[in-house]
Amino acid sequence: MEPGHSRTNQAEIARALGLSQSTVSIALKGDARVAKKTRDAIKKKAEELGYVPDPNLFALSLYRSQSKAERIVAGLAWVTNFSTKDGWKENPMNQAYRKGAAEQAKKLGYQLYDFWLGDPEVTPQRFRQILLARGIRGLIFSPQEDFHTSIDFDFTDFAAVTLGYTLREPILHLVSNHQLRSIRLAYKSLQKLGYKKIGLAMNTAVDGRVAGSFSGGFLSMNPSLKGEAFVAPHMYHDFSIKAFEKWFDQWKPDALMASGDSSGRLKEWAKEKGLKVGKDLAFAELNLMEFDGSMAGVSQRSELIGKAAANKVDSLLSHFEYGIPDTPLRTLVEGVWIDGKTAPPKV
Repeated sequence: MEPGHSRTNQAEIARALGLSQSTVSIALKGDARVAKKTRDAIKKKAEELGYVPDPNLFALSLYRSQSKAERIVAGLAWVTNFSTKDGWKENPMNQAYRKGAAEQAKKLGYQLYDFWLGDPEVTPQRFRQILLARGIRGLIFSPQEDFHTSIDFDFTDFAAVTLGYTLREPILHLVSNHQLRSIRLAYKSLQKLGYKKIGLAMNTAVDGRVAGSFSGGFLSMNPSLKGEAFVAPHMYHDFSIKAFEKWFDQWKPDALMASGDSSGRLKEWAKEKGLKVGKDLAFAELNLMEFDGSMAGVSQRSELIGKAAANKVDSLLSHFEYGIPDTPLRTLVEGVWIDGKTAPPKV
């Protein structure tokens, strides 16, 4: 809209199409009560006339809705797709995602409801009908049980965001930790603490779930190192003590980084070898979930990621952006280094 020109309003769109203003209003919100053909015609005419929502009116409407005694005005769906209904809860990170999403959703005027897409008794079509019947248009997909998962679901009329990289198809807007920068942060933090030979031990499946960001970030640090400081990553499919010890003896790292099943295996191995983590060998967890100082590593800020997902869905709903996006956007949250006993300053 050029300076000095009046803002196009919904009444003008209604007059141009011979419709009521109330029909235009709810259609621009993507309300399924208006036929899709009519919604598309209204959206097209709105674009032709240069209509954009008035941010001041939107803010006033939001203030009024939040000033009412009942602040919860709509629902968002927390969608899981594990083989069992509560399987997603086994990973503390997923629970932190949901906690953050629920807290932020409430601040925005929503209630977050749990839905299990993997329910064998509910077809995708029926799942869609349930959501629409309850007026739920915003979807937050938790990480999938298996990475490279595809979902057969009609996303028309829904604004959706996925957490992490495990959903292969369709490609939705995504919110995740910036794992490539997180492992670089861990590497640099260990260097500042005085460690010279920093190694990575990781299951390829764990690295695959973050689109190779851990191995990529680790290798991006190594080319700048010379001579004895270089340590090749130990990537494995099935953990083998023999293979790990061969790697360890070859490269002799003074600090290890790991995540997923690698963390537990390495600590057990060190205990069996009589090595004291934090004294004989430093250790950094790349997805730290406990912050009591017992463990050093990177917090991926899972609750903040959940909050960012809720913000993204709210933005999509506010701008009536439904369906599979033509250009999916990525929101990557920075991790933070947490000092701990497993990686003290090296003397």
